[in-house]
Amino acid sequence: MWAAGVILYILLCGFPPFRSPERDQDELFNIIQLGQFEFLAPYWDNISDAAKDLVRHLLVVDPKKRYTAHQVLQHPWIEMAGHPSTVNSQKDDSPSSDGRFQSQHKKVAEQVS
Repeated sequence: MWAAGVILYILLCGFPPFRSPERDQDELFNIIQLGQFEFLAPYWDNISDAAKDLVRHLLVVDPKKRYTAHQVLQHPWIEMAGHPSTVNSQKDDSPSSDGRFQSQHKKVAEQVS
């Protein structure tokens, strides 16, 4: 679950949670072992408190105190993501949903093979 927290952190802001300002490998390992990370502005300014809360619970050093997969699935940020937005519930009018596009794509694929 810790690795999932690292990945979630990266997906939300674009860089890893643990960094050594001096680019020193030993310092980086120490920072990781201590679980020292922060939500740096401006990268985290528009990220919800619920998302930050989940990251905090995943990046806990002590595995006994870290969220389990079951707890992650019950987290408000994850539960909120399970509800479709109004955009997702609208009719798909994209070109790929058009039967003509699909048949044209199939014809091209048959010609190539």
